Amino acid sequence: MVGKQIFQKLLNVDDISERNIGLRRAFTAYTELIDVTGYEASALTILLNLTYPRKRVDDLLDRRLARQTLNTDPHLDACIGEVKWLHTHNLKYPDIRVSKQRLISESPSLHPHVLSSANCIKTLGWSHDSAKVNVAKLFTCHFLWKKHVHCLATILVEPPKEWKLAFKQLGMPSKLFMNLCGRVRALLPADDSPNRVDKYSIQVRMPYRDSYLAITPVVSHALQSEMQQAAIAKRGQYANIEFTRPAAVGELSASLGGNIKVLSYPPRIQNAVHGLSDSWVLKVQAGQTVLNQRALSHSQLKRALDSLLSNRFELALKQRRQQKIASVRQIRSAISEWLLPLLEWRLDLVENKMSMSKLVSIQGSYEYQFLTTPKEQLIELLNPTFSLLNTTLSNSNALQKYAFHHRLMKPLKSSLKWLLGNLSKEPNSVSIDSEGKDLHRYLYLKGIRVFDAQALSNPYCAGLPSLTAVWGMMHNYQRQLNESLGTQLRLTSFSWFIRQYSSVAGKKLPEYGMQGTSENQFRRAGIVDHRYCDLVFDLVVHIDGYEEELEVLDGSINALKASFPANFAGGVMHLPEIGSVDEWCGLYRNEASLFTKLSRLPASGRWIMPTRYQISSLDELLVLLEQKASLCPVMSGYLLLEDPKSRRNSLEALHSYAEPAIGVVECATAIDIRLQGISNFFRRAFWMLEIKESSMLMKRI
Repeated sequence: MVGKQIFQKLLNVDDISERNIGLRRAFTAYTELIDVTGYEASALTILLNLTYPRKRVDDLLDRRLARQTLNTDPHLDACIGEVKWLHTHNLKYPDIRVSKQRLISESPSLHPHVLSSANCIKTLGWSHDSAKVNVAKLFTCHFLWKKHVHCLATILVEPPKEWKLAFKQLGMPSKLFMNLCGRVRALLPADDSPNRVDKYSIQVRMPYRDSYLAITPVVSHALQSEMQQAAIAKRGQYANIEFTRPAAVGELSASLGGNIKVLSYPPRIQNAVHGLSDSWVLKVQAGQTVLNQRALSHSQLKRALDSLLSNRFELALKQRRQQKIASVRQIRSAISEWLLPLLEWRLDLVENKMSMSKLVSIQGSYEYQFLTTPKEQLIELLNPTFSLLNTTLSNSNALQKYAFHHRLMKPLKSSLKWLLGNLSKEPNSVSIDSEGKDLHRYLYLKGIRVFDAQALSNPYCAGLPSLTAVWGMMHNYQRQLNESLGTQLRLTSFSWFIRQYSSVAGKKLPEYGMQGTSENQFRRAGIVDHRYCDLVFDLVVHIDGYEEELEVLDGSINALKASFPANFAGGVMHLPEIGSVDEWCGLYRNEASLFTKLSRLPASGRWIMPTRYQISSLDELLVLLEQKASLCPVMSGYLLLEDPKSRRNSLEALHSYAEPAIGVVECATAIDIRLQGISNFFRRAFWMLEIKESSMLMKRI
């Protein structure tokens, strides 16, 4: 938040053109709030003059024009009329065809593991007729006054004497001022919601009590504004969502020229390429390394090494220990990524995707030694691998100071020993089913391809498709399977592995439909900017049911295949290409046999793992994402903004407006999951939907 000294400096700028630019920027929603305490008359003058187009205002501090505006009833009436369209959540985002509706709601329930408007200071936005975007600024521009966030509309609900004096200085009598306050108060209730669902508003069906609830996701003005401020300050990674008619979306979009920023953290997945092993052979023959050198240059590894080198005596002993453990884990992860190509290469050899005869040409190299050493003897490669690691560090200008450092030798070598030691072991083959009951199954779907899936999982994040989209596809699968088999099986949770991921460039043309006021014109709707992705994934689904139903399922593999849904996250799903994987649909009775398969997944892919990080603010989320490159923000569910109620045009008997919640997932490598073992995987890797009265959130089982 910007102090009042900054506002004073802006007021004292001599160049009128430069001063106007600074003042206009100070009163937009995409900049930090400016403190106007003690300068109420100047702030009011600026707000009144902002209600005109730029070309009509030479100086935003022109008091004569401000006085004239207060005494021009039609213009002032137009400004007051737009208070009716102030909102906490924008119903016209992203589809401007939603009309004559607004939503004012209290913040949703605060949840420690997701980010929402509950973590933000409450502010009001505006969306209505694009022609009135200027007159709306009088009451919608926010500022800081006496350490509290306000806009003129909220100030006038209970007007302080300072603002009454400011209006009086600009020529408004007390009687007219109180009338103005009364009109604003009448148009700004504490809460307001539509009595019908607009035909252009999205509706999502979610389980609720013994039936379903129709939910309309809506974007929070407060959280969206904070995100734009962070993007302008260059905190975090963002993608641009473009609107061709920004003023019709709302005042925030108009002030940004229709360029709304969303968090952009796609998963870091190296797409596997056929024939890659052959190219690796050529690299080794040319004297080049196939190791992933970039893994050692990540800022996260540098921070971990610096942390081990620093004494940090200002921290308590417990904090130093926690910091050391976190640093060692980061080092292990970086070394795993460094060795990733060789681990992938070994997997190709084990699964006979490459002949051993092709390695004859690289005999004598470290790569040949790593690839041909029996798994049980990998630990014997500790010394040559450790020497190669330090040599690699010394050859980099940025990493040279860490090579052969006497205080880093022990943690680096122990991390490498831990990695090679675990690689030499067989996966834990003990089932974790402690009760010994066989009343569940695991369905393993392998190599599923999706084209044009929605990567803009909610109005704030682009990258991974929504977790609720995975759950929705699984729930649809459950319904179709039960209908086919006549059972009541429950697909309760899932674990998600992404083999390949790629963003799709360009915008999609909407399909033709009946448009126009009379709905009698066959034409396309306006293009709404989205983000899309293609991906290949595996899904492990936990199935519960009665013993007799599970026995029916065991003999119904064809029904399992036939019931598989065709869509995911708005994209089209296809079965794997012939020859790309073995049997794509498998049913498993216990964890051990399944984990044997999962431990052989390609090292280039990523498991989408639940985390338990607590998020109290957007800044905290951005710091977390910067510190840990394996984390991604994602759509994690919905927080209801009201008690469900009956509304016209609802898809279900009950309807509620809800805010999408931002969660954090960890993109863990296949090798990390294999090293951590079977017990860790089945305890940590599965997602379920937790449904409560005020929230529907994905969580770890």
